[in-house]
Amino acid sequence: MKKFLLVLGWLVSSILFAVFFGRLYYYLGFSKGGGLFLSSNFFDDFINGLFPSYIFFLTLLFTAFGGTKKYWWIGIALIPAVLFEVAFDLQHIYFPVAVGLVGWLLGKGVNMLVEKHKL
Repeated sequence: MKKFLLVLGWLVSSILFAVFFGRLYYYLGFSKGGGLFLSSNFFDDFINGLFPSYIFFLTLLFTAFGGTKKYWWIGIALIPAVLFEVAFDLQHIYFPVAVGLVGWLLGKGVNMLVEKHKL
């Protein structure tokens, strides 16, 4: 049940914060490119931020609350994101890697706080 709630929280958070990560992606200097036919800025931000958001919340939530085999779960769940990033945005692969590292560090900090205070 705990893993199901983690997966549910991770997927819902990824969708809710995808636009934020898409706008962060453009704010840091990455160009929007050609875009999609008849697409809006909101849709472009959502699509471009979906996988970085997916990576961030996956590493954050599973590192903080994953329990045993959390890194195995993270590795398996990162396969689709890695394949997508390599296939479509290899030039900017460092952005999702940096987002994943930030999520991992924040998750590690939350995990240490939870274990220290037994919350």
